[in-house]
Amino acid sequence: MNDRIAALAVWLLVLVVPSAGDAAGASRRVEENDTTRLAAVSQAIKSFEDDVSSALHDLPSNDAELIESYAYVELNLEPPMTAEHGVHAGRRFHLPGIIVRSAPDRELMHGQLLPQSKNFLQEKQNAIASMAAAHPANQIFAAYSDRAKVIFRDRAIPLLDELSRRIGDLQR
Repeated sequence: MNDRIAALAVWLLVLVVPSAGDAAGASRRVEENDTTRLAAVSQAIKSFEDDVSSALHDLPSNDAELIESYAYVELNLEPPMTAEHGVHAGRRFHLPGIIVRSAPDRELMHGQLLPQSKNFLQEKQNAIASMAAAHPANQIFAAYSDRAKVIFRDRAIPLLDELSRRIGDLQR
């Protein structure tokens, strides 16, 4: 699990290091809180992925449509592939870790990386919800959709929004 936490931290954590001494101390406390939140999100994703994987392996082998649907949910919980490495980037979704010190770094993070990451998470949530819509009688897919909402919409995306707000405040 430590690689999962570390990879998610690389994916999402932004270390905001203002130049003022007092603000740097506050920044370290924020970083610790963010790391704790990231660890909780990472664990939730890992648990969700494990549950879907286990359910997928327990499906009857003659129900190709159902197997494909479970595999689609599982795929949307896995980290993306990176062309450079041909393997999963860490064990979670990724966003390059950045120390935001300069105005160009803040502009890149605030204007591009955080919004793209938020859209990526929303797409993952929507993809999982699409399986619930495609199988309205299947309560497991409905539960998966609800679980994705809690993890992505209620936990990970608000963290991205908070980081974006903090960076935006630094730009002013």
